[in-house]
Amino acid sequence: MTYSLDQFSADCRTALQSDPGPDGHQQIRRHLQQALGDPAFLAANLAAENPPQREVLYEDPDLGFCICAHVYDGPKAGNPHDHGPTWAIYGQAEGETEMSDWKIVEPPSGERPGKIEKIRSYRLT
Repeated sequence: MTYSLDQFSADCRTALQSDPGPDGHQQIRRHLQQALGDPAFLAANLAAENPPQREVLYEDPDLGFCICAHVYDGPKAGNPHDHGPTWAIYGQAEGETEMSDWKIVEPPSGERPGKIEKIRSYRLT
């Protein structure tokens, strides 16, 4: 059975409506795993010729969550960033991504930037 973007977004919506906390996030993680394991889903949503590097595939009008695709041709590096009060669930369709978690050592103040320290690195495959 093919897992469509419509079904994936509906499953995510249902998960968050039933539990907007950690248990709902775990349900979404399982749905993402199912989507990324479906070659038809990947072909339909991530395999366009010359895809944009970053694309919002779906944005829920009521709950505000987004399903985004990041498709890179070759290595990319990102800077540390803060999701603020929001959350993200990452999945890897192919290749690998080195992820890093950081902690704030000194928060920013006025024009002075804050200081951070890397606490761990790990690979998504």
